[in-house]
Amino acid sequence: MMLTNALRTWMEQREAALQKSRFSRLAWPHLSLILLTLTGCQNRLKIGTGNVEVRRAPERAAAPVQAPPTSINFDLLEALRTPKSVLILAIGHAEGTINVDGSPTKAYYGHGDSGFRNVGVFSCIACGNRAPEEADVYYLENKIKPMRMRFEAAARGALLPANHPMLAAAFFTLLTQSPQAATDRKGFLERMASLKILGISLDNLTQVSVDSYRDPDSNRFEDVARFDNDEARIRADQKRRLTKVEAFLRGRGIELYPRY
Repeated sequence: MMLTNALRTWMEQREAALQKSRFSRLAWPHLSLILLTLTGCQNRLKIGTGNVEVRRAPERAAAPVQAPPTSINFDLLEALRTPKSVLILAIGHAEGTINVDGSPTKAYYGHGDSGFRNVGVFSCIACGNRAPEEADVYYLENKIKPMRMRFEAAARGALLPANHPMLAAAFFTLLTQSPQAATDRKGFLERMASLKILGISLDNLTQVSVDSYRDPDSNRFEDVARFDNDEARIRADQKRRLTKVEAFLRGRGIELYPRY
C-alpha cells in the first residue's frame, strides 16, 4: 500500500511536468496503465506485512506401478485350467511324464525317484495311493493354481508381463520341481526382477532358476542333495527342462519369446 501511494504521488508530479512536454500524449497513457495495474494488484501483495499470496497447482496422486501393456497372445488362466492344458503338459514333458505329442509316457503311471513313488504329470510324491489322473487333479488344484495369482503379482511388481509364455513356464516348472526354490526368500519370484534389465531368454531364465536354489543367506548351494550342490549339474538340469518346455510349446504354435 505504501509503495502504491508513493508511486501515485510521483506520477502526479510527472504528469505536471509532462503537460509541458511534447511527449506528454505518448508517455502519460503508459504511466496511467502502470498505476492501474499496480492498484489492481494491491489486494494480491501485502507489502507492509511481508505476506504474499501464492497459488499452487493441485498435487496429483502418484500413479500405481503397472506392468507395461503388452499384446502377448497367451492366456495363462486357460494354460493352467486342466491337466490337459498346454502349460501343464509342457511341465509334464520337462518331468519326463508326457511325450512331445501330449501322450503319457510309461513314467506317468508311476516311477521311482529318490526313493519315492511318483505318479502323474507332475511326478507327484505326496499324492498317496491316488491314480495318476487323480494325482494330476489333486496337484493342479492344490499346488499349481493357488500360486498363479502370486506369480502374476510378482511379475507386475517386476514390470514384467505375467502372461509371457516362457516366464510363466519357467516359474511353474521350477515350482513343480522345488516349491522352496520357486517361492521362498530370494527364490524365483524375487529373482525374476533381474529379467526386466537382462530380458527374458532361455539363458537368462536358466540363470534365474539356477540362482533360486542358492541359500538366501550364504548365496551358496547348500541343500541341493540330488545334484551334490554342484552348480554345473544344477544348470544342466534346469536348461534341459526349459529346452523341453520350449520344444513342447513351439510344437503348439506358441511364440516363445514375444516382444513386450
